[in-house]
Amino acid sequence: MSVSYLAELEAGKKYPRADKILRLAQALGCSYDELISSQLDSDLDALQQLLNSPGVRDFPFELFGVPADELLRLLTRSPAEVGALLRALADIAGEYNIGVEHLLHAALRSYQEMTGNYYEDIEAAAERFAREALPRGAPVGQALRDWVRRHCVEEIDEHELAQRPALLDFRSVLCPGARPRLLLNPQLNESQRAFALAREAGYHVLGLTQRALTTPPDCEDSFEQVLSDFKASYFAGAVLLPRRRLLPQVRAWLRQPVWQPSRLLELLAEYQVSSETLMYRLSQLLPGEFGVRPYFMKLQEHHGQLQLTKQLNLTGLPLPSGLSRHEHYCRRWLGSRLLHQLGPGRARGPLAGALRAQLVGRDLALLCLGLAQPQPLRPGANAAFSLWLPADEALRKVVRFCQDPALPEVTIGRTCESCPLTPAECSERAAPPTRYLERLARVDRQRELRELTGRG
Repeated sequence: MSVSYLAELEAGKKYPRADKILRLAQALGCSYDELISSQLDSDLDALQQLLNSPGVRDFPFELFGVPADELLRLLTRSPAEVGALLRALADIAGEYNIGVEHLLHAALRSYQEMTGNYYEDIEAAAERFAREALPRGAPVGQALRDWVRRHCVEEIDEHELAQRPALLDFRSVLCPGARPRLLLNPQLNESQRAFALAREAGYHVLGLTQRALTTPPDCEDSFEQVLSDFKASYFAGAVLLPRRRLLPQVRAWLRQPVWQPSRLLELLAEYQVSSETLMYRLSQLLPGEFGVRPYFMKLQEHHGQLQLTKQLNLTGLPLPSGLSRHEHYCRRWLGSRLLHQLGPGRARGPLAGALRAQLVGRDLALLCLGLAQPQPLRPGANAAFSLWLPADEALRKVVRFCQDPALPEVTIGRTCESCPLTPAECSERAAPPTRYLERLARVDRQRELRELTGRG
């Protein structure tokens, strides 16, 4: 056998015939069965589990420039060492409760960041759908209901989920079969109901078959499913907030010399969408249409606890992300401020706000725009949706109110535990700076060790 042929076997590009497998076994001093077995030795169990796991089996390596044969070559070059590395990674994943869905969503975020989160093919499909399915002047919600009823399901039920309290966290459930049914949560408001129907239409129009049957998904075990769910949601946003109609309004708003929160609230009322749908739609349109790449953040508050539940960083800058839920997010964030205003006995929402921010310890100025409102399906829960925009010269050309002197100016950090601001510099602190003090103590120890040992 030639060296080139053996190299192709090792790279997984070719598979030998039985007679050649036998000759290879004889040359290697092993049995025929050992060469054709798909099971690895016991000391490589971690590698075997990885190769069989849904997270790896369905991970879109090709999206990130890693062909399958290159991955195979990497794994087979040093299998024992790779197995040891994977065991360490598995331990870390278990310690921090990282599941397959976290890996798949991280891949999706990376894909969105690489592509700018703007997809012309979905935009065009949404425009064609709107022309054909949404008659001018007709209520959008009713038109969507009629279309979904004709093309996707035989029945749309808004009562059954109310009879099943364990399922009331779902906004919708699709019951497939010979007579498919779409179950909508009766607690949805009009904007959420329209989004659920537009999303269902998106699956059909875009031909997406690998999909979740519930919203939010009950389980996610393949990247194709996660990507399909994202595309259907993108389609829904593009249908409810059509770019040809929305862009002139956004452009006129951004050209105003002063910040006008009423403009955002007017868009909510005009299009009858949720705050999340509007803010996320802006994050899609700003890069391609205005050359501004934002950081989208969803911050949720329930019983006084703040949680960062969604993020998409298109800026390429080191902005707050992936923070521990055991720490306290900065109370100066725009989202934190808006949620405080929605607290018990305060405003009912939706609320709009803006501020200029400077990151602690970094020469980075930001313009933050946001909306906040109560969450219909979670009594007592509120959510804030904000866009963080680098306040550079390019932004000042696009957003005239960026320099509005009436906008609050604040210095913000990541979490209270890691923030160096003193009590005199920050009165909103929700926890002592334990991590920051630990870091200072570690620096002091290292300095004294260098002095003691004469190193450094």
